[in-house]
Amino acid sequence: RAAAAIGVIVLASIGLARADTGFMMSITTIVLGATLVLYGGTIAAECSKLLAMVSEGTMGTVELAGGMSVEMLVGGSAIVLGILGLIGYAPATLDACAVIAAGGGLILGASGLQRLNTLKVEAAQASSIAQSVAKSATMGAIAAQVAAGGAAIVLGIIALTTSHTAVLTLIGLLVLGASVVVSGTAMTGRMLRMFNGGSKAA
Repeated sequence: RAAAAIGVIVLASIGLARADTGFMMSITTIVLGATLVLYGGTIAAECSKLLAMVSEGTMGTVELAGGMSVEMLVGGSAIVLGILGLIGYAPATLDACAVIAAGGGLILGASGLQRLNTLKVEAAQASSIAQSVAKSATMGAIAAQVAAGGAAIVLGIIALTTSHTAVLTLIGLLVLGASVVVSGTAMTGRMLRMFNGGSKAA
């Protein structure tokens, strides 16, 4: 997932530096869609691991699953829009719409990601200090995801109303790729393992 997100950043940067921004814009949109599908799949896998450990909170689990499916749905839509743009069907408009949809998907999926991270922290049974640090770091990453999603929506809307559509769309794709890279899901797990490892060593 992180590698795919880095690919989005690299492709968007190349697109901003080249003259044929339209082609790179559609390619980057497709890669972003694949990244979001992987992103949603990764979160679903994390949820499955937690469900194997605990059996409480059935309603919360249903809501979590609903939130996690947003990334996969938006990712699939972005792939379709990117392919249509790549073959020549109004690429500027479709790719800008994909950026808006992806931004909205990150915002809608943030609540499910927050629930998942909270469950991971509680299930880890780490010390109260470790849980507090992990939750604080996770909340910061979630806030960054929401901010990136909002920025992408704004960039996409402006791209649809100005003559600089390709540049603004590529910037939006760059922001979205960076948001997935700094996602707090994996960071929470690593941080808790670090604290647990330190506790065992002590």
